[in-house]
Amino acid sequence: MSQNSLVLPTTGTVSGLQMTQAANNALDTLNTLASGASAPASPEAGQLWHDTTNNLLKLRSMDNTTWISLLQLNESAYVGAPSNSPSGTNDRLNRLVNGAMMIDQANEGSSYSIPTSNTWTYATDQWEVICNSATASGITAQRVTDAPAGFTNSLKVTVGTGASSVGSTDVLQICQPIEGVNLADMGFGTSSALPFSLSFWVKSSFIGTFSLGFGNAGGARTYITTFQVNPTGTWQKITIPNIPGDQSGTWPTNNTQSLSVCIVPSAGTGTQTSTLNAWQSGAFLAANSQTNNILVTSGSTFQITGVQLNSGVFCQPFDRRMFQQELQDCQRYFEKSYDSGTAVAASTFNGSSYFTAAASTSGIVIPMRVTKRADPTVTLYSPSTGTTGKAYDSTASADITMATANIGQNAFTISDSTTSGHQIEEHWAASSRM
Repeated sequence: MSQNSLVLPTTGTVSGLQMTQAANNALDTLNTLASGASAPASPEAGQLWHDTTNNLLKLRSMDNTTWISLLQLNESAYVGAPSNSPSGTNDRLNRLVNGAMMIDQANEGSSYSIPTSNTWTYATDQWEVICNSATASGITAQRVTDAPAGFTNSLKVTVGTGASSVGSTDVLQICQPIEGVNLADMGFGTSSALPFSLSFWVKSSFIGTFSLGFGNAGGARTYITTFQVNPTGTWQKITIPNIPGDQSGTWPTNNTQSLSVCIVPSAGTGTQTSTLNAWQSGAFLAANSQTNNILVTSGSTFQITGVQLNSGVFCQPFDRRMFQQELQDCQRYFEKSYDSGTAVAASTFNGSSYFTAAASTSGIVIPMRVTKRADPTVTLYSPSTGTTGKAYDSTASADITMATANIGQNAFTISDSTTSGHQIEEHWAASSRM
């Protein structure tokens, strides 16, 4: 590979041997399409460049000001495709929801405490953070505004007090479960299973080898691969193309969990495997080359954004969606009565429902904006105090207990014994998360 100048010397004294060497260098550059990790220093209009960092074939614009992406290359499969081509039959390119971390309905950017008891905890919409450690503490997750160019948010995990060591079953991972209906066309569990590709941006306080895992519900089938983080404190794009679809195992195509995607900053030896880049039986989380500095270091951080899983052998450009579109996709799994920007359990009457009791037992039907994945769990909140499980009797100026009933995918009712003529107000949140 060569990126020498394509311009031969035309002034000064040049020997025949020097001219031959310059010509050979220019021909070598043409022969290898100016291949390199960075752009050629002195490009010419119409010049081709094989960008080996992003596996793209690019063309220099005729005004010689920018590079135009022509083909996305897959070096392992020896194929190429238009860099902006669609993939698969789903009109939504990205099979993940909230890949840009824009939506955080429950917390609205507030820091969230992550248990260290292997509890799957939603930190932003559709993204869960899981930590298992006997000695680490103060693990937090938060949607922040630190993000690479083209993005506004990322999910940041911070270790308060690092673990004394990483135990055999210890883990720190960031995961999203994907609903079966969103992967039904990919044919997992059959001989026709389609390949897929994953890309994301990462920023870590440590360099090293980190793991990426895919698995079905229950972890009976897993696929583990690795990625390298090189500069610390710098946003870096990771692309993992052409992951084969699993032809074995059980992969639901209904409204239950099918594929889980997990990015793993730390994992103990009991969760690791030496079998990489292939589907296998067993609930593995990480590679045996895993770097575990994150979980054992107080104040360490790990951030991700721009996470995309698309069908096909190439990592496609990120599927940017309007805020309202992404919010509606998130509301299939979680919806609240509070305004966007207001966290659940806040003390506010904006957006709350109310009714005037007409008898000693009264209620109201609450419709939801988006059909839920399944009948949700509904939690009430007092608009006055934010207290969980309460409504507010504004006539009596007191929180009261209300019951939810007839909970379906599109609506539910609330009712209880109260005083006729009293005005009752309430906020709510409905969750059908997996």
